[in-house]
Amino acid sequence: MREPVNMRKKSEKGLTYIEVLVTMVILAVVLVALLSCFLHGFNVLSRIRQMSIATQSIQEELERIRNMSYNDVLALGTSFTNESLSLLENGSGVLSLEDSLGDDIKKLTVSILWSYREMEMRKDVVTFITKKGINRK
Repeated sequence: MREPVNMRKKSEKGLTYIEVLVTMVILAVVLVALLSCFLHGFNVLSRIRQMSIATQSIQEELERIRNMSYNDVLALGTSFTNESLSLLENGSGVLSLEDSLGDDIKKLTVSILWSYREMEMRKDVVTFITKKGINRK
């Protein structure tokens, strides 16, 4: 006599509900770990992008100042703006000119301040200006 087709032998076991549940839990843990890695990566990329924008904005300002005469540099204000700053949330440019080693040498600090996810971010570049120009003795 033949056995019915739908009856299985004891050696032909399928997956139990517990095995399926354990597999789903493991898969969920792996997916959550991957998702958190991707989110962290996107956050880092966003911060790097903003830092690059700030650096570019500082370089633009330094090039503008490099083309000025020494007396015009002495008359600079304490802030600056350019197009790149509009890409940063609450972005503002700050200039600070201080006396340095002598009367003919000034220390120029160019800074960018902005907000990123409720944190205050800052990028500074310091250079020296003489009557001969930037970074010249």
